[in-house]
Amino acid sequence: MSPVFPWHAADWDEIGEIADRGRLGHALLLHGPAGWGKRVFARQIARRLLGIAVGAADAVEPGVESSDADLLVHPDARVVTREPAPTSGRLRTQITVDQIRDLAGFLAQTSGSGGRRVVVLERAEELNVNAANALLKSLEEPGADTHLLLVSDAPSRTLATIRSRCQMRALMPGTDEQANRWLAERLTTDEVAALLPLAGGAPLAALELHAADGAELARNVERALEEGRVSELVEMPGRLDPDEQRARAMRIVDFLYRALAGRIRGAAGGASALGDHRLLDRVLSARRMLASTANPNVTLLLEDLLLPLGRDPRAR
Repeated sequence: MSPVFPWHAADWDEIGEIADRGRLGHALLLHGPAGWGKRVFARQIARRLLGIAVGAADAVEPGVESSDADLLVHPDARVVTREPAPTSGRLRTQITVDQIRDLAGFLAQTSGSGGRRVVVLERAEELNVNAANALLKSLEEPGADTHLLLVSDAPSRTLATIRSRCQMRALMPGTDEQANRWLAERLTTDEVAALLPLAGGAPLAALELHAADGAELARNVERALEEGRVSELVEMPGRLDPDEQRARAMRIVDFLYRALAGRIRGAAGGASALGDHRLLDRVLSARRMLASTANPNVTLLLEDLLLPLGRDPRAR
């Protein structure tokens, strides 16, 4: 089995060969569209650099930290990503300066095995300003035999000074055929057909949507727009924790945006198109709120956005 997903095989061979020759730079920024496995790729490269046995990519479950236990407990490895806030237990929306200061302490130490030290920093665009500035020194003076692997869905949102200190490496998405074939080994034909378009063609994102009942959620969004049936969307399932509620609300907003954008492209003007434009503005505002560092009441946000669809047909 391949250590990386099939669409990343050429990148794995090239970067691996450079690393095996000792020519890999001290800071590498891996970037590309979300949902194609960059995080898995970076962690597999980290294993290779540290001499940890590299298993199949499919055995490394995205978002399931226990599948990366060998890397997470390694004394010469650090994985930096958003952490839960100590008071609320909720996942922070940013990587904090305290995390980067802790990382600097790790980098100041010598390797326990006398070999390499490797850092994987995921979603580099989510570094807050102070954290990003604190990272600059580590990028400038990382120490001998140290490699920092930064991962980003949106490198343009990282500081230019961070980008300038890294080798930029685009991990390109695979073809439609590769995405369909990979996902077809895990889901039914109907599920693949329903989920891949919702995920923008990204197979790992489609798999996450499947776990979150994404196809049903998208159908509920369509019913809300066409029939004013919003109760399935506004009523939050009780089993979801606050972070899961926020993620569900973001999916609803994204599905609304996709559906409205399609209707606007196909409309020839008139009152209906104007109503869609106004609703699209509200959808974009809700999305900005959910993506911000604020802590909105998700239920109230959805009610404010969706309830007018059920009360007034002109809102649709």
